[in-house]
Amino acid sequence: MPRLVGKKSNSALYTGLAMLIAAAGVVALEYFGVIDLVPNFGKDAEVKSNSTSQPVRTNKPVN
Repeated sequence: MPRLVGKKSNSALYTGLAMLIAAAGVVALEYFGVIDLVPNFGKDAEVKSNSTSQPVRTNKPVN
């Protein structure tokens, strides 16, 4: 069984990994619109309904 006494921890690796995960989280929140740091970035919130609540006015006379 190896001895772990005196072994140095690799804190730089853990810090870099934590920063990478945090950056990915911020990008995901920005993409889905939870935060808005970069204008016009992420999904478009479009209404996908084809119906309108008001009638459409045309210029043609009705006979």
